[in-house]
Amino acid sequence: MMTVVIQLVSAFAAALGFGIIIDVPKRALLCCGITGMMGWIVNWSLIQKGFDTTLAIFIGAATVSMLSMQFAKYLKMPTTVFNIPAIFTLVPGIMAYQTVKAFIGADYILGIELLVRTFTLSVTIAIAIVMTEVIYRLIVRIIQRNFCS
Repeated sequence: MMTVVIQLVSAFAAALGFGIIIDVPKRALLCCGITGMMGWIVNWSLIQKGFDTTLAIFIGAATVSMLSMQFAKYLKMPTTVFNIPAIFTLVPGIMAYQTVKAFIGADYILGIELLVRTFTLSVTIAIAIVMTEVIYRLIVRIIQRNFCS
């Protein structure tokens, strides 16, 4: 139980801190922290349940994207205000560091393996964000056409 609390607080603090660093408006900081925390806890929970890391990252990034769109609508701000700090919790930074370390240490096989894995996870995050936003906009358009006209 304590591990979950530590994960929640750490993810919230990371997203909030990154939001402060990139100068997110003060009224959006709490939402950035919540979005980052939710994205991370979804990712972390799925990994704990035995899901593949790539799938867990995808679902976590999709969660961030969905929450970002809702907070953006509520606070009348662009989704990137919430996406960028929140997605920070999912970026494979340690893996990127290990990739560089492997290349510097002349372990090129490991370096290439880690490079491909890091690239795959980064692209997974981007695809999840784009797919979620496209699907959301399609659903909104369908609802507006069928029920609002």
